Amino acid sequence: MEPILKNEIRLDLIFKILKDKWKKYIAVMFITGVVSSLLIICVPRYYVVNVMLAPEYGEQNPISGILGGAASFLNLGPGASGSTGAIVPDFYPDIIQSTDFMVGLMDANVESSDGEFSGTYAQYVISREKSPWWSVLLSKVKQLFSAKKEPFNTSEDYKVNPFALTRSEYDIIRKMSSSIGCGVDEKTGIVSISVKAQDPLVAAVMANNVKEELQDFLTRYRTEKIKNELKHATELCDSAYIDYIKAQRDYADYVDKHQVLTRQSYKVEEMRLSGEMQMALDIYNALYQQKLFSESELQKRTPAFTTLQNATVPVKPTGPKRMITVLAMTILSFLIYTVILVATNDSKQE
Repeated sequence: MEPILKNEIRLDLIFKILKDKWKKYIAVMFITGVVSSLLIICVPRYYVVNVMLAPEYGEQNPISGILGGAASFLNLGPGASGSTGAIVPDFYPDIIQSTDFMVGLMDANVESSDGEFSGTYAQYVISREKSPWWSVLLSKVKQLFSAKKEPFNTSEDYKVNPFALTRSEYDIIRKMSSSIGCGVDEKTGIVSISVKAQDPLVAAVMANNVKEELQDFLTRYRTEKIKNELKHATELCDSAYIDYIKAQRDYADYVDKHQVLTRQSYKVEEMRLSGEMQMALDIYNALYQQKLFSESELQKRTPAFTTLQNATVPVKPTGPKRMITVLAMTILSFLIYTVILVATNDSKQE
């Protein structure tokens, strides 16, 4: 028989090999199908819930508007358009994957669709999320060569410290990070949040919690400074109002007591008290205007989000695709076995 792979591929000879070895093909593909079926059944089914947001980028000054037009012309995406906030949507995935953000999600209350579990998301990850047998075996082998891990503290008063995580807390956060994702469309700026869980209700609830936690984080970031300024302006305004009322009362009392007197010293004192009252009023009016300005700025800087797709409880599992996986593995075994037979045949011919 002539070589198959030398100089050119001989399809006629390949088909002849397939015809002669068809029984072995059936055996190889059958064994592959059975083994892959047994393995894929061990992988727990999971559900993925997606949420889509369209964030508001805030008001722009004329310079940022010009830069935004240039960025749009150069197709640089919304993150380059001079938003008033330092955190643009391009940073959202990093925010969600941060340890502080994950720690904030550990206490989220979830409930399984079958009603058998109700507790925090961290407790769900520990007690309800299953792994394939080979992952469990590998984890037990690693435990033999590592220090003993302390169990996760489930008491209500305990608070996780992001600065000093225990090994069990670190493992939980790592599992959470692998189940929660975020992506940003560079052209439209639409934010997509995805949550994967082995329970459909937990996946939907956590997707909604991640969305709300992200909105709260960005709101705190954008408004923290102006809230402090508003608080300080309110305190000064209240103090100035008290000073004004006191000055007004002092002036009124003095005038009532000395209204029939005509001495020049009394008139001078009346003018002084009147001036102090007017000065207190001017200070109060200025601080009140500052307070109104801070309230307006707080309203402007509070970000708004339009939810394009809400979280919904999925009806069908997202994966694993068992039939497709078994079929793909069977086809792959067919191709690999064909290459082996062709290579073996060529080596014998040489």
